Amino acid sequence: MWEQLTRLRKKYLDLHLDQAINYEKFSMISIIYHSTKIEGLSLTETDTKVLLDKDITAKGKPLADHLMVRDHFEALLFLKEQAAAKRPISLGFLKEVAAMVMKHTGGPVKTISGEFDTSKGDLRLAPVYVDKKYFPDYRKIESLLHGLIDNVNQRINTVEGNSILKLSADFHYNLVNIHPFGDGNGRASRLMMNYVQLYHGEPLVKIFSEDRTAYIDALNTAEEMEDISIFQDFICQQQIKFYQLEIDKYKKRNSGFTLLF
Repeated sequence: MWEQLTRLRKKYLDLHLDQAINYEKFSMISIIYHSTKIEGLSLTETDTKVLLDKDITAKGKPLADHLMVRDHFEALLFLKEQAAAKRPISLGFLKEVAAMVMKHTGGPVKTISGEFDTSKGDLRLAPVYVDKKYFPDYRKIESLLHGLIDNVNQRINTVEGNSILKLSADFHYNLVNIHPFGDGNGRASRLMMNYVQLYHGEPLVKIFSEDRTAYIDALNTAEEMEDISIFQDFICQQQIKFYQLEIDKYKKRNSGFTLLF
């Protein structure tokens, strides 16, 4: 699988798609669509493109969904700038990204342990239960984050080849399972995964919304088996899917249009 990824990555890069007008912009928009769709977005991919490209909202769709998309896109643009500057990971950096993700859809949350604000990137002060498990106790969040941050910072300047994508997957897996924020953890984790990609000038990772079940299963199985390679392999499969779709799309460029009258 990883050898296939290496071959397809080379084929993809050899196409020089980044030189095509608007390719990068619409690739980023597609990544945002799929990431927000995983969270239950009601907008279509076309709605998302029109919103981010033309600033036109979709009729009859919730305002919150438009705001979620806009915030997520702005956060990705911000990460692109930070990656160009080679900014190290820090707790403050993670909070900044979380605040951007939840800027217009978050707000204060009152709990028995105190109040925190998801729109400001505050760490959660309450337990979180999902499906079959609880995420780590909120009192352990900060120390877990520091351990993750140290690990990523130690590796980010030394990884190369397929190890870059593996680090991206590791960052995502651990951050989303710490679940440090009251909301937006999935989006923030997918963004930070792509921060590693941006840091190394690598193609961004798109987790396809239609593969949401496999995505969740990979996260859960990796945890149950205590084997991070399970999630790394899932991310590898998603990147292979992305490369193949883009290569196939490019091959059809000269055969897909016929004049109609």
